[in-house]
Amino acid sequence: DGHPGGYSVENTVREGWTRHCGNIKESVYARMSEVLGITDDNHVLETFMTKIVTNLKYWGRCEPVISRTLQFLNDLSVGYPFYSISNSLTSITYILLKKLVKIDAVKFMLKNHTSEHFPFLGISDSYSLSDFRCRTTFYTALTRLLMVDLGEDEDEFENFMLPLTVSFETVLQIFNNNFKQEDVKRMLIGLARDLRGIAFALNTKTSYTMLFDWMYPTYLPILQRTIERWYGEPACTTPILKLMAELMQNRSQRLNFDVSSPNGILLFREASKMICTYGNQILSLGSLSKDQIYPMKLKGISICYSALKSALCGNYVSFGVFKLYGDNHFDNVLQAFVKMLLSVSHSDLLQYRKLSQSYYPLLECLTQDHMSFITNLEPPVLLYVLTSISEGLTTLDTVVSSSCCTSLDYIVTYLFKHIAKEGKKPLRCREATQAGQRLLHFMQQNPDVLQQMMSVLMNTIVFEDCRNQWSVSRPLLGLILLNEKYFSELRASLINSQPLPKQEVLAQCFRNLMEGVEQNLSVKNRDRFTQNLSVFRRDVAEALRSDGSTEPCSLDMVS
Repeated sequence: DGHPGGYSVENTVREGWTRHCGNIKESVYARMSEVLGITDDNHVLETFMTKIVTNLKYWGRCEPVISRTLQFLNDLSVGYPFYSISNSLTSITYILLKKLVKIDAVKFMLKNHTSEHFPFLGISDSYSLSDFRCRTTFYTALTRLLMVDLGEDEDEFENFMLPLTVSFETVLQIFNNNFKQEDVKRMLIGLARDLRGIAFALNTKTSYTMLFDWMYPTYLPILQRTIERWYGEPACTTPILKLMAELMQNRSQRLNFDVSSPNGILLFREASKMICTYGNQILSLGSLSKDQIYPMKLKGISICYSALKSALCGNYVSFGVFKLYGDNHFDNVLQAFVKMLLSVSHSDLLQYRKLSQSYYPLLECLTQDHMSFITNLEPPVLLYVLTSISEGLTTLDTVVSSSCCTSLDYIVTYLFKHIAKEGKKPLRCREATQAGQRLLHFMQQNPDVLQQMMSVLMNTIVFEDCRNQWSVSRPLLGLILLNEKYFSELRASLINSQPLPKQEVLAQCFRNLMEGVEQNLSVKNRDRFTQNLSVFRRDVAEALRSDGSTEPCSLDMVS
């Protein structure tokens, strides 16, 4: 600030950066003007868009060209950041897009996105089904451009959707008649990919509502029937399931419908029907070979789990409404979740990353808000779920292990609160008391379940490079308070496995771990334990440093 003339170092940097950007721009434009005759921003954008439309019109059979062209179009529709004179990262996306939508080539695409003008949108047998994936990118970019000036203009949106409307109406007319199945199947696959691209780009409540009103109730049932008919063909089911998963995403609060609107419940009911249909049908395939099990079954299950997780955590559905009015769609989809889960081995849950990263976050949502469902599970099913948590705690994937810790924390907290209230005999909430009693009875019949998980967490803290220490600390306190006897055995096992000079040091570490920690799971008490655990881990690591003495044993050897 003491710079002569009142200039600060910050101002100097700003001016230097502005001059630098200006020099780059001048040199680029000088070269483009020399070679292509381009002299300004608008001319640059017009040249880009003309080339994009040309590629899409005349290179429809060349997948590499179409793919790279669409990626460039997608990048342009997103915009790009730059450092302004104010030295803050700002966006000129809006300015760029306003220029783009005024270009004739863009106007042409927005009004003529059909196979007649863009052959890669066709359904010819000469196109591989995998080539249809580019349609999602195309419609994502187009919809972003449409949104620039759309506002609340429903007529403009209907005009944009007209080619898809025609396709759906064609399918409606021929679905129950004698038809060439392959053509209809390809048409539906393309439509699902197109709609997924559109849904991905609609991030406001107004625009999303336009899409939902367009799809429901006329066109969503067609996708449902497609799942019923071709459930054994992943090339057909995967795009539709992914579309449903995208529709369930409450990104940017776009699904927060008006209070009087039933759209949230209607959307969930459609998703429930589709998940139940797919889940019941896919299990009829029976056993599959190792190379078929993921593409034919597990991939679809993982997408269903992602869609259900989005619905449960989206805060746009009041699930109590279903029970209140005797609607079984919520119960049905939870039962479908269980059926699909029991058809998957624990090893497959962890082996396939997409499956594990959809199952464990879903389980986290269920344990957070739907413990009545968890406690009502049959003992073998509950044992399967708890075992999956126990095995997930040891995985190197921090997304999975953190979700496991959180799920375990919700379960342990629920059980701890039930035991704490047991002696008080509350007069209210008998149903909740019965649910807690069922869970308590199960844990009493299977004490090794929680003991094993306590052992796993303690091993992680003491012997491993724990990358999510905070997550591990939350369920660990509840486990200790629920089973102090077993914790004492773990503590004694670690201490006794060390040479005599180290035993007292370790004993003091354990005393420090529980110092100031009370017999409750309040937020304050949890935070105190988490702080103690951080110090405990550091002190134990120092105490166990190798000096030629006996190596420490593993805590899970204690039974």
